[in-house]
Amino acid sequence: MKKTNNKNKKPLDPKVIFRKSKQWKDFRIKLKKKQKVDPITGSPLSKGAHCHHRDFDPNNYTDITDENHFVCLNQMSHDVLHFIYGSGQNRKNWKKILENLRIQCELMDEINGGE
Repeated sequence: MKKTNNKNKKPLDPKVIFRKSKQWKDFRIKLKKKQKVDPITGSPLSKGAHCHHRDFDPNNYTDITDENHFVCLNQMSHDVLHFIYGSGQNRKNWKKILENLRIQCELMDEINGGE
Protein backbone atom coordinates (compact mmCIF):
# COMPACT_ATOMS: atom_id res chain seq x y z
CA MET A 1 0.00 0.00 0.00
CA LYS A 2 1.36 3.43 -0.96
CA LYS A 3 1.86 6.11 1.67
CA THR A 4 -0.62 8.96 1.32
CA ASN A 5 -0.93 12.57 2.33
CA ASN A 6 -3.69 12.59 4.96
CA LYS A 7 -5.17 15.88 3.73
CA ASN A 8 -6.06 14.81 0.20
CA LYS A 9 -5.34 11.06 0.14
CA LYS A 10 -2.96 11.38 -2.83
CA PRO A 11 0.08 9.08 -2.84
CA LEU A 12 3.16 10.88 -1.57
CA ASP A 13 5.93 11.60 -4.04
CA PRO A 14 8.64 8.90 -3.68
CA LYS A 15 11.21 11.73 -3.45
CA VAL A 16 9.42 13.15 -0.42
CA ILE A 17 9.32 9.73 1.21
CA PHE A 18 13.06 9.25 0.55
CA ARG A 19 13.94 12.69 1.95
CA LYS A 20 12.19 11.74 5.20
CA SER A 21 14.19 8.51 5.53
CA LYS A 22 16.90 7.98 8.14
CA GLN A 23 19.26 6.94 5.33
CA TRP A 24 18.88 10.35 3.60
CA LYS A 25 19.01 12.37 6.83
CA ASP A 26 22.19 10.60 7.95
CA PHE A 27 23.76 11.12 4.50
CA ARG A 28 22.94 14.86 4.57
CA ILE A 29 24.43 15.28 8.05
CA LYS A 30 27.60 13.45 7.00
CA LEU A 31 27.97 15.53 3.82
CA LYS A 32 27.34 18.84 5.63
CA LYS A 33 29.93 18.02 8.30
CA LYS A 34 32.44 17.11 5.60
CA GLN A 35 31.78 20.10 3.34
CA LYS A 36 31.24 22.90 5.92
CA VAL A 37 31.01 25.77 3.35
CA ASP A 38 28.81 26.71 0.43
CA PRO A 39 31.06 26.24 -2.64
CA ILE A 40 29.34 29.07 -4.53
CA THR A 41 29.63 31.82 -1.91
CA GLY A 42 32.30 30.48 0.43
CA SER A 43 29.94 31.14 3.36
CA PRO A 44 29.54 28.62 6.16
CA LEU A 45 26.66 26.23 5.53
CA SER A 46 23.53 27.30 7.36
CA LYS A 47 21.51 24.94 9.53
CA GLY A 48 18.92 24.67 6.74
CA ALA A 49 21.40 24.12 3.90
CA HIS A 50 20.17 21.95 1.04
CA CYS A 51 21.81 18.75 -0.12
CA HIS A 52 21.48 19.30 -3.86
CA HIS A 53 21.26 16.40 -6.32
CA ARG A 54 23.57 17.02 -9.27
CA ASP A 55 22.17 13.98 -11.10
CA PHE A 56 18.73 14.88 -12.48
CA ASP A 57 17.94 11.32 -13.60
CA PRO A 58 14.90 10.35 -11.48
CA ASN A 59 16.04 6.72 -11.51
CA ASN A 60 19.13 7.76 -9.53
CA TYR A 61 17.36 9.95 -6.96
CA THR A 62 17.82 7.53 -4.06
CA ASP A 63 21.34 6.43 -5.05
CA ILE A 64 23.65 8.01 -2.49
CA THR A 65 26.66 5.80 -3.19
CA ASP A 66 28.63 8.57 -4.93
CA GLU A 67 29.02 11.76 -2.86
CA ASN A 68 30.16 13.61 -6.00
CA HIS A 69 26.56 13.50 -7.20
CA PHE A 70 25.59 15.83 -4.34
CA VAL A 71 26.61 19.23 -3.02
CA CYS A 72 25.48 21.15 0.06
CA LEU A 73 24.26 24.66 -0.71
CA ASN A 74 22.71 27.46 1.30
CA GLN A 75 19.18 28.43 0.27
CA MET A 76 20.08 31.33 -2.04
CA SER A 77 22.85 29.39 -3.80
CA HIS A 78 20.47 26.47 -4.28
CA ASP A 79 17.80 28.76 -5.75
CA VAL A 80 20.28 30.51 -8.05
CA LEU A 81 21.72 27.20 -9.27
CA HIS A 82 18.25 25.94 -10.11
CA PHE A 83 17.44 29.25 -11.80
CA ILE A 84 20.59 29.21 -13.95
CA TYR A 85 20.82 25.49 -14.71
CA GLY A 86 17.17 24.74 -14.12
CA SER A 87 15.52 22.45 -16.59
CA GLY A 88 14.42 22.52 -20.19
CA GLN A 89 15.87 25.45 -22.15
CA ASN A 90 18.00 26.76 -19.27
CA ARG A 91 19.79 23.44 -19.06
CA LYS A 92 20.88 23.92 -22.66
CA ASN A 93 21.78 27.60 -22.23
CA TRP A 94 23.36 27.82 -18.77
CA LYS A 95 26.75 28.93 -20.13
CA LYS A 96 25.16 31.80 -22.06
CA ILE A 97 23.10 32.76 -18.99
CA LEU A 98 26.28 32.92 -16.87
CA GLU A 99 28.04 35.01 -19.52
CA ASN A 100 25.09 37.42 -19.63
CA LEU A 101 25.11 37.62 -15.85
CA ARG A 102 28.86 38.38 -15.85
CA ILE A 103 28.32 41.19 -18.35
CA GLN A 104 25.54 42.71 -16.25
CA CYS A 105 27.68 42.53 -13.09
CA GLU A 106 30.60 44.21 -14.89
CA LEU A 107 28.29 47.01 -16.07
CA MET A 108 27.05 47.45 -12.49
CA ASP A 109 30.68 47.59 -11.32
CA GLU A 110 31.42 50.36 -13.84
CA ILE A 111 28.44 52.39 -12.67
CA ASN A 112 29.08 51.79 -8.96
CA GLY A 113 32.86 52.14 -8.89
CA GLY A 114 33.61 48.44 -8.51
CA GLU A 115 36.76 46.77 -9.72
